[in-house]
Amino acid sequence: MPNYIVAFKSGDDVEASAIDDACAKVESNGGTIKHKYNSKVMKGFAGSFSDDLKAELEKHPHVKYIEPDSEVTTQ
Repeated sequence: MPNYIVAFKSGDDVEASAIDDACAKVESNGGTIKHKYNSKVMKGFAGSFSDDLKAELEKHPHVKYIEPDSEVTTQ
């Protein structure tokens, strides 16, 4: 399964429970969660899940974007 980063919209109206619910949906559909982010800089998670589930998560009202997770190097 592909690896993705799911970023949630900033703001006080995005509760940690919305992130937890999305993570639970990923896990219940056979995916895995690698990291959760709940800071002032970023709210969201990184995980591995199907393209079908990606399409479904993109419709979530609090999701800002979903992008492929990849390793970044300086050289």
